[in-house]
Parts: sequence; C-alpha cells; structure tokens
Amino acid sequence: MRINLKILMGNYKYIELSITKMLDFLEILSRKFPDKFKDVSEVKRIVKNYDVFYDIAKRKFKDYILIPHEPSDMLRGRILFDKVKLIKDNHDRKIGLIFDKSVKLKDIVEALNSLGLEVNIVETNI
Repeated sequence: MRINLKILMGNYKYIELSITKMLDFLEILSRKFPDKFKDVSEVKRIVKNYDVFYDIAKRKFKDYILIPHEPSDMLRGRILFDKVKLIKDNHDRKIGLIFDKSVKLKDIVEALNSLGLEVNIVETNI
C-alpha cells in the first residue's frame, strides 16, 4: 500500500491512515519514542473514541483536535504530534496526523515502512 507523507509549510509533516493502521503505527512510535509517551497515549485515546471526538469536533465546527501539551514537555522536546484530524469519507473513517516540526522525516518514514507501507513524500505550500 502506498501512502502520501506531506511536508507542510513550517516543516510540519502530515499523514492519513485508517483507524487500524493508525493504532499499529502508534504502537511502533511508542516503542521508537518512549520519552514521548504522553502524546502517543493521547492520540490513541482519540483514535479509540473516534465517534465521540468526531461528533464533538463537528459540533464545535473544528477540523482539527489540538493535542494538549505541558510547557515542560515542550522545553524538553517531548512533543511528537501537533494536531489530529478526524476524516469521514462515506463509510471510511481515517485519521490525519500532523507531527511536530521537530520530528525528523526519516523517523516517520522508517515507522511507516515497518508497517509495510510505501511512502511517497509530497512537499506542499499549504
């Protein structure tokens, strides 16, 4: 399977995965970045409760859910994700994930490759 990894303005990285692939991806990231456990567990909570968070986001007219961060984690570089986007296309449910700009592209590509995904890197100005 081929996936687009978009590099957004400001060096943020963005991917979209199905719920099951995202949970597998988060498991890999939790092993790869044990010091960033808070971010991974927060995104897992959002993914596992997809319908609840989707309804709340739509009621508030929000496209993205911000991941809460503590200032001490920011200073220590323990931030992995910036935002989560919940996407529904007909009956397909997907998760869009925006990584923090400090996360290296190589680390994301390695984690996606270990899932058996082929990564296509797309640079965008949006």
